[in-house]
Amino acid sequence: VMAPSLLRQETTDGDVISRIFLVRHGDRFDYANPSWVDSAKKSGCLVTDPPLSALGRRQASETAAYLQKIIKENTPNNEDNEEGGSGGIHKILVSPYLRVIQTATPTAHAFGIPLSIENGLAEAHATPDTSEQQVLPTPHQRFAYFPMLDPNYTSLLN
Repeated sequence: VMAPSLLRQETTDGDVISRIFLVRHGDRFDYANPSWVDSAKKSGCLVTDPPLSALGRRQASETAAYLQKIIKENTPNNEDNEEGGSGGIHKILVSPYLRVIQTATPTAHAFGIPLSIENGLAEAHATPDTSEQQVLPTPHQRFAYFPMLDPNYTSLLN
């Protein structure tokens, strides 16, 4: 059983204790469909940035529903955050990978909070970016397909 103060607690000094929810991306399409890698290579796709599988999309929806449930149960009725979303979640940070953005999108919709791409959350060894070449699409490029992204967020790691 979760305590009513799960999400927001104040110390005796009046300091607020924040909670961080860490969510791993959903199931990858390439793991569920191994033949995709060869087809993607032939099409010139970046095989290190696969989308979610059908299972991964279900996992993303279930995660959003679960977070919505526990936050609703543990947040005072009138608590809203400064970014316009429902109380309890103030920021959603994602790595620049497609599967991570897809995993977080249902949560962003559920809470009305934009996604912020934080490059420091990426697996640098899997898809390295160099100063000469940006391998993954930029937030502005991703925004065309993911309008819940905040294209103006400045990553702490550039």
